Amino acid sequence: MMKQTKFVATDLDGTFLNDQKRFNRDLFAQVLKAYEATGGEFIVASGRDLKHVQMLFGGFLDRVNIVADNGATILSADGQIQERHMMTQEQLSSLQHEIDRMSVKPHGGILVFSPDELLVVRDYGAIPSGFLTMMASLYGQPRFVDSLMQVDVPVMKVTVFWTLAESETFVTQVRQNQTDVHATTPGNGVVDVMAPGVNKAASLQQLLETLGGTPSELAVFGDGMNDLEMLAIAGQPIIMPNADKRLFAYDYAIAVADNNHDGVLQTWQELI
Repeated sequence: MMKQTKFVATDLDGTFLNDQKRFNRDLFAQVLKAYEATGGEFIVASGRDLKHVQMLFGGFLDRVNIVADNGATILSADGQIQERHMMTQEQLSSLQHEIDRMSVKPHGGILVFSPDELLVVRDYGAIPSGFLTMMASLYGQPRFVDSLMQVDVPVMKVTVFWTLAESETFVTQVRQNQTDVHATTPGNGVVDVMAPGVNKAASLQQLLETLGGTPSELAVFGDGMNDLEMLAIAGQPIIMPNADKRLFAYDYAIAVADNNHDGVLQTWQELI
């Protein structure tokens, strides 16, 4: 039985967005309006970078709080950056060493996200041209570097594209070696790496303090293992029917439909 909450937070890929990376904007506007009438606030909590999330929610940005970059960036609906958790040069160097320890190279590239610039590390696989074109529309043309050790701008997140099996191996390796970074994967081969201690849950708690709330007043929707921390702190954790099979072991509530059938929006209506 769903219960009303003061805050709703949702992951995007595999959760709020359908497989075409879109959402039902008309239904969202309707549900958001009804929720706001009860005093509720909506939060996006995504591994995507801030500029990407802002593009997706154009027209709604003054009504959407955002935790982006897997927790490295916090933006409240009033347009104020609440936090940017940056990686140090030492952490970037440690990450480069961990990547080089792997028996295979990343197959799809390494992207480095700075607040206003996108960098690409050379010779780590081919990044799809369509993706680069889309990112260039947000950041301008990317700048290429030979190594993470050459990065000379503030960095919120490094994204590394592996195969599915390699991504799990890499995250395990980083943790076992106690490398001074936080690596996580939603389970699709992508690995996001941030400063240590940075994750969606920690940043949601920080945002809730700003908004005058607590995790007990929060409903969270997620589908991947990088959502586990925020599901664990929520008063009402909800996973998608299409979620990573490992999440079903936690006995969380399950949304009424999957991400391709407005599952978050349909379930959210029951929270109003």
